[in-house]
Amino acid sequence: MGLKKKADPIASSCDEFEEKRQYPRTTQQLVSDLDSTDRDVRRWAVRDLSGQKGAHDAFLKRLPFEEDPTVIEALFSALEHDMSESHASQVLTMLKSEHVQLRNGAIELMQQNPGVFAANVNLLMQDKDPDTRIFCVDIIGAVAHIEAVNWLHQFALNDDNENVVGTALDKLAEIADASTLDILQTVESRFPNHSYIQFVISLIRSQVRGVDE
Repeated sequence: MGLKKKADPIASSCDEFEEKRQYPRTTQQLVSDLDSTDRDVRRWAVRDLSGQKGAHDAFLKRLPFEEDPTVIEALFSALEHDMSESHASQVLTMLKSEHVQLRNGAIELMQQNPGVFAANVNLLMQDKDPDTRIFCVDIIGAVAHIEAVNWLHQFALNDDNENVVGTALDKLAEIADASTLDILQTVESRFPNHSYIQFVISLIRSQVRGVDE
């Protein structure tokens, strides 16, 4: 019987990754690796830098230039913990990015960090870009914060953009309480001819009164 040639062992993906990590893993080298042309090297650099002093600054510096979806996801995951107000301010600038994954990542990161988000709400409310204000409303609608309803009231009462107000009312339809009834007439009078805003206001009234009955 003829001898069969043994198949060459196939290197696992982990082995391939490890081969790319055989040089010294100093913090300086890892930060440099964030700009590598190899996405695997960049992704491993994110993993190895996580938790180190100054890592968040390096990640935030890299994010606007990163194009690989898996690396972007790794960067946002690494930023989830120990966010400072300064870091939050940098993340919120990504709400203006043309890159959809960066915008969505910034929204999700703020939803996971309600404390640092709260410190920036008033600034976002005054942003000149209505799209940025809408993103702020989206975050408020999902964030677990005691002031969430009050922030939505402020948008509904004070914002001049009908799309922003409509989005704020959409979120109030999900989380409104009895205090919301006090502002609805004022909001109604601000947009008397806007059919959708009028519809959502009626919906909120019915929902809140139904809960109270």
